[in-house]
Amino acid sequence: MPQDQHGELLMPSGTGILGIHLQGRYEVSAWPFFQGRLPRIYLIGQQTTSYRLKVFQEDADIFGVALRPMAIWRLTRKPAHLFSNKPTPIPQVFDQNLIEKLETIPGVQSFEERIRLATELIEELQAQMDLTKTLVDHALDLIFEEKGCISTRELCKQLHVSERHLQHLFRQQVGVSPLQYARITRFNSIFVEFTRAEEPRDLPFLTSFFNYYDASHFFKDFRVYSGESPSQFHLEKFALLKELVENQPYLTQVQASAKNPK
Repeated sequence: MPQDQHGELLMPSGTGILGIHLQGRYEVSAWPFFQGRLPRIYLIGQQTTSYRLKVFQEDADIFGVALRPMAIWRLTRKPAHLFSNKPTPIPQVFDQNLIEKLETIPGVQSFEERIRLATELIEELQAQMDLTKTLVDHALDLIFEEKGCISTRELCKQLHVSERHLQHLFRQQVGVSPLQYARITRFNSIFVEFTRAEEPRDLPFLTSFFNYYDASHFFKDFRVYSGESPSQFHLEKFALLKELVENQPYLTQVQASAKNPK
């Protein structure tokens, strides 16, 4: 898709992403973590900051698969923090057999066929994973249940584990601290409600419902993730972000699937 000179704004999704360029290339501006052109096919873990996608030289089209928070750790058996905020080319992650299967997706014209191939690939990968539920899985369930409105201390209390141990496990298996992940989850949750609410929005109710101390704390988070205040922000300026919000954001789907696992 063609873009303006500033590129498309996207926010931390709370998921890992397997990205495949179908044509052209995107550049990413995610200061201070990554600046530059994305690999043609890449894997990226948890993102802790907003970023902008900008077309490199020509129109670009990209196909992405959202991965559950612990999927990259289960798939690679490497510490998840190695992939946080960093797009990694797939030859550094997967074997040649899997790379060849991924390479077939850009050549498929039908979106439905791409979905079918990607689904078969993910199911094949899942069959190779150890899906035994870990302490971090239980912590994520609590974070999703509370829409991110839960402290690390409360997580530790409910799970009967030390804060230091839980932080270590999250860094290894999710790629960020439990505090960071809860904050991303909370902001994703309130951002969806904020963008879908009719004007005038009831900010005191929204901020109170999502455990913000007051509206100013929400405004601060909003500026961190969008670069603008809530009053200045217009979703219509960001076509890709608008599409994601209207068609269920990644993290909303992850939370729903966590409640109803296959």
